[in-house]
Amino acid sequence: MYNQEAYQLFLKNIKTHLEGKVNLLEPVFVARNEEFQIKEDLLKKITEDMDKTDVYLFGQGGRVYDIVVEFAQRFKKPIMFSEPPNPFFTAITASAIIARGLETYPTLDWDDIIKYMKVLRVRKVLKETRALLASKGNSNISFSTTDSFICLEDVTKKLGVRFRYVDIHELLDQTHFISPPNSNYTLPGRIGLNPTEEDMEHIKEITDKLIAGSLECHMGREDVFNSVKAYYTVKKMLAHHDCNAFSIPCPDICATRRMNEEKITFCLIHSLLNEEGIPSACEYDIPALLAMVIFMNFSNAAPYMGNTFPVPLKNGKRLNVSPRYFRAKESQSTDIYDLSDKENVMLTFHAVPNRKLRGLEENILPYSIRPYTRDGNWGATIRYDFKQDKDQTITMCRIDPSCTKLFVARGTIVGGIGYNDKNCSEGVFFTVNDYRDFFKKQVIFGNHIPLVYGDYFDEIVTLGEVLGLEVITA
Repeated sequence: MYNQEAYQLFLKNIKTHLEGKVNLLEPVFVARNEEFQIKEDLLKKITEDMDKTDVYLFGQGGRVYDIVVEFAQRFKKPIMFSEPPNPFFTAITASAIIARGLETYPTLDWDDIIKYMKVLRVRKVLKETRALLASKGNSNISFSTTDSFICLEDVTKKLGVRFRYVDIHELLDQTHFISPPNSNYTLPGRIGLNPTEEDMEHIKEITDKLIAGSLECHMGREDVFNSVKAYYTVKKMLAHHDCNAFSIPCPDICATRRMNEEKITFCLIHSLLNEEGIPSACEYDIPALLAMVIFMNFSNAAPYMGNTFPVPLKNGKRLNVSPRYFRAKESQSTDIYDLSDKENVMLTFHAVPNRKLRGLEENILPYSIRPYTRDGNWGATIRYDFKQDKDQTITMCRIDPSCTKLFVARGTIVGGIGYNDKNCSEGVFFTVNDYRDFFKKQVIFGNHIPLVYGDYFDEIVTLGEVLGLEVITA
């Protein structure tokens, strides 16, 4: 009778606290008598949907500790305990599971349960991430990101992420419409992923919609079209290789002059993919890419990545940093002037802002289109004015090159730079607790520290602990 009452309360709490937040399977009730036997039929009933189950949430019952412990030993599934809190039930059972080196999360309330459910979902997402990497020369590290992972095999072992590769020239040669479709000289005798006539019509529609939706477009239609065509090709490649994340080494390709020939940069590709919930990172930066995977799944928003460094102030009035670090020639004087009274300021800048910073399901944010190249002819980029988001809380994270540590930080947006400029000059200013402490810890991890709107600090700290990473905060 007691167990039936407890079960009804369990069902009520599940409906109140978890419905709509996680994918719930049908609850299972099992009973035994005071002989305290663990019958195979009892375990069989619990495990009927095991192939579809990521975590088991056990409700309270009379003296069922041994059942939960044997379940943990035999089936190696993550285990949690439901509220209302019964600390001795949790302590007796969890301690036995932990002592056996098995996985359990002894939560005290439903907020804890929900947090760990989200964290375990992100861990699962990492295991199901298959990143398409367009490489040149070294498939592990780009010339500009020696702060990336030392060994991708270690990343697969630690996090479960898988990597697929495509040669950059093979990728670029498939951005062109060709006829007949098997005439791509890079892939003789094969029908590649080159855009078809139907694809070309879709690419034109995307181009026209992108231009029409902008506040201002400082590029010709054909120049925007070239970058959209490359984006469309990458989308086809992701589907072809069954991948759900992307990165490419910009500087390595710059050295080949292929981008000059194709009249594209990959900035727009990263922006558009991130808006669709497909993590896409600049410069073959795989730690940044995985940070973006983490952010998207906690926030359901598109993250932003870039070069990250402190912006010291002199006498609390003016910047004591060479102007060349900002690259924003046109807007630098006015944008930086706004920071004259700020302290502990950091800057993240790259030409890959997006229009879904506040949520993938939210309306498109106002944007403009400007060229990447200084001559103003090619390389379409999204420009977004970060100054309109002052006082917005942001969260930052990155995994270190050895894949053993996780950096987590919080900040507040105080300004922006480069909206009216070309090149890799778009940026966001934000304050942190102590920029010296931030940078001292950042250098363990690398240059690009991706960020996302919202406060996910606690969740990402917990994720690091669950993944077995050393967590370093700022």
